[in-house]
Amino acid sequence: MAVADYRGVRTLADVALAELKELIISGKIPPGSPIRLQEQVDALSMSSVPIREALRYLERSGLVERTPHRGTHVAEMSAQDLEETYTIRQALEGVAITFAAEKIEDDKLDEAEELLERYAALAPNDPLSAHDVHEQLHYLLYEASGSKWLLRLIPMMWDNSERYRRLSLPVRGTIEDRIEEHRQIVEACRRHRPEEAAKALESHLRHTFEAAIERLREAEAKRAASQDE
Repeated sequence: MAVADYRGVRTLADVALAELKELIISGKIPPGSPIRLQEQVDALSMSSVPIREALRYLERSGLVERTPHRGTHVAEMSAQDLEETYTIRQALEGVAITFAAEKIEDDKLDEAEELLERYAALAPNDPLSAHDVHEQLHYLLYEASGSKWLLRLIPMMWDNSERYRRLSLPVRGTIEDRIEEHRQIVEACRRHRPEEAAKALESHLRHTFEAAIERLREAEAKRAASQDE
């Protein structure tokens, strides 16, 4: 992957992080797989320094683990990790949307509604682009909270949960359902109703969690059955 492919990325560490994160989240580097430094140096055509920096961030966000005997490898996915991740997301993002609903300005809400329309247009045929817009929408709302601490903590939990979110999509309900969930969040913010916004967000995240846990348990059952054969 050439560095030039990442327009607007500021540093080589950002390039390495973007590439490694997508490989892990997409499952191209499966859970439990080793991440060998020299292989990534060759693949990304850069020195080991920015790649090490990217791996440190991925370790903090829970996507990568480093152990004495196994080295650096992609973290396993589990029901326990999923539950912990979404419990913490609920807490952090619930506070963020509560703060945002109290103070968000009309121009930001107009921007949020534009993003929601773009998301609705892209979701049926371009899920990767739709995801980018989906992320922009959430962060636009969270930034309106004005909390620097929430904006430092939320991205780490978001990154770890993204593998589970993608796992959930086949059983997550219709695109229209997901659009309506986001619309309810934005409308609650428009009316400056913090409790209503937090409740809408909680419902949105819970639906994703429930779909992801269903898929994860199905996969775990299949693995257990295959080991018994």
